[in-house]
Amino acid sequence: MKSLIKLLFFVLSMYIGAQGIDKSLYAFDFKMDSLTIPRRAELFDKLGYSGTTFIVKNDEQIKKLQDYLDTEVFSSGKLSIPVIYFPFNFSNDFEKENKSWRKVLSLLPEGTDLWVIILKKDATEEKTLKLLKDMTSEAQKLNKNIVIYPHDNCFIESAEEAIPYIEELNAPNLYLTLHLCHELRAGNGNRLLDVAIKSAPYLKFASISGSNITMFGNDEGNWSDAIKPLDKGDYDVSKFVSALQKIKFKGKTILHTFGIEEVPQDHLSRSINKWNTLVDTTYKTLHTNLNNILDNPENAYWDGVSKNWFISSLGGEKVTIEKDGYGWITRLDENGNVISNRWIEDLDAPTGMASHKNLLYVADRGVLVEIDISKGKIIRKITLPNSEFANDVAATSNGDIYVSDTFTNSIYKLPKDKNIEIFIKDDILECPNGLWVDGQHLIVVTWGPMTNRATFETSRKGTLMKINLKTKEIKPIGKGLPIANFDGVIKYGKFYYATDWTGGRLLKISEDGDVEEVISGFSQFADLGINAKKGLIMVPEMSKNRFIFLNLKSL
Repeated sequence: MKSLIKLLFFVLSMYIGAQGIDKSLYAFDFKMDSLTIPRRAELFDKLGYSGTTFIVKNDEQIKKLQDYLDTEVFSSGKLSIPVIYFPFNFSNDFEKENKSWRKVLSLLPEGTDLWVIILKKDATEEKTLKLLKDMTSEAQKLNKNIVIYPHDNCFIESAEEAIPYIEELNAPNLYLTLHLCHELRAGNGNRLLDVAIKSAPYLKFASISGSNITMFGNDEGNWSDAIKPLDKGDYDVSKFVSALQKIKFKGKTILHTFGIEEVPQDHLSRSINKWNTLVDTTYKTLHTNLNNILDNPENAYWDGVSKNWFISSLGGEKVTIEKDGYGWITRLDENGNVISNRWIEDLDAPTGMASHKNLLYVADRGVLVEIDISKGKIIRKITLPNSEFANDVAATSNGDIYVSDTFTNSIYKLPKDKNIEIFIKDDILECPNGLWVDGQHLIVVTWGPMTNRATFETSRKGTLMKINLKTKEIKPIGKGLPIANFDGVIKYGKFYYATDWTGGRLLKISEDGDVEEVISGFSQFADLGINAKKGLIMVPEMSKNRFIFLNLKSL
C-alpha cells in the first residue's frame, strides 16, 4: 500500500536571495562609555549597524542625543536614531516627570520615536492610560509616535500586557515593541509566534539578543541570562527571527546589549554577522521548506478549471480557530509544486474550500470568503449569521454553496445570486464537518457530539449522513454507527473516502455504510481533495505540515 502513496518532502527553487524583514540592525550603546560619541558613531558605521538608541531623560542625556546627531554619519543621514527610551516613574514628582517627557519629545529629531517604560512603583491602569493618552495627544501635534516598551519587573512586562492599552486608546500614533529578552523573562520563549501574531498590528520595533533558556529570578538577575551577544547562549534565537519573518514584520530591529562586559567592537561585530545569517537562513527556510510554507494545513482542494491545488493553513503553529488574521491559502500546480506560498493572506483560520467556475469559496471564522481565482483577490467576505466554527464547503453544479458550522450543528446555503441562509440546523448532525455534494444529496461526515470545545473531545465518534437537498430529510449512511472523528469526505466511483482526524486514517465507505481502512499510521489527517479525472487525492497531515498524494485508481 505504501507504494501507492507519494509523500511530498520537496525543496523549492524559489529562494533568490531576498531577505524578508528589514535587514538593517540598530544597537543600544550600553557599556561604551570608554569611547567618545564620535568614536561610537564611527564604530557603528564601520561594523554595518544602521544606528543606535539609548535613554534620554535628563539634560546630560539630551546633550548625548545632540552629540550623536552632530557626528558626520548621523548628520548626513547615513545612520539614524529611530527611537529613544524614557522610563516614566509615577513615584517621582509627577509634574517634573511630565515636564521631562514633554521636553524630550519636543527635542526629538524627525523620524525618532519615544519609547516609554512604565516603572512599577505607584503605577495603576488608570494612571497609565491617562499618561499614554496625554503622550499620544502631544506627540500627534509634533508628528511623533509613542511606543510602549514592555519591560520585565515593570508595570507592563510583556507585549500581550501592552495590547489592551493600545486597543482602548485607539490612538493612530501608539505602537508596541517586541523584546526577546523580556518575552523570555515573561515565559514566552516557546510561544513567540503566538505573541508576535497578536502584536503584529501594533508592532513598530523589535529587540534581539543572545540568551539562555533558563531565566534567573528578578532578585538574582543581572540580565546575563537574557542578554548576551547574538552568537552566545543556548536559546535558539532563530525562533524569534522566524516569528518576525512569518508575520512580515516591517519595523526596525535593535540589538540589546545591556550588561555585556565584552569589548564593544568584538561583540558588536560578531552579533551583526550572526544577525545577517539569521535573517537570510530564516527567510530561506520559510520560503523553501514545505514544513514552514504550510502551518497546520486543514484542507486540500482541487479546482478543475485552473488545474491547481489549494491548501488552507490555520497558521500559528497550532490547531486554532482564533480571529487573528494569520491564516492563508497556498496555491500549487497539479503535481503539488508550490506556485505561491501565501496566495491569499490575511484570513483568520481558513478551513474547507469549494469552487464554482472561477470563484473559490473558503470557510473562515464567521464568514464565507469568495475569491476570484484568476486574479488571486478576495471579492467579498459573506457573514455567516451566528456562526461559531465554519468548517467545510461544498458546491453544486448550478453554483449553490453549502457551509458546515460544527459548533452550532448548522449548515448554511448560499444560493446562486442570492443571500446566505441557514439551510438546516439540527442537533442530529452531531457537529457536522466535511461536506460533499452527491447528486441530489449533501453528504455530511460528523465529528461526533462534542463535550469539550477546547480539546474537541466527543462522547462518541462521528458517522456519515446524507441530506436531501430538496426535502432536507436527514438519513444515516448505513446504520449510522459511530465510526470516527471525521474531518473530510469525497466520493470516487461508488465509494466515499473520509479522513479520521484523530485516528490518522483514510477510510473507504460503501453506500451501504460498510467501512474499510485504506491507510493508517498518520497524525491529524485533515480535509482531503480529489482530482477526479486522475483519481488522485491529496490529504493534509496537519501535525506534520505536509500532505500525501494517493492514487485511488491503483486501489
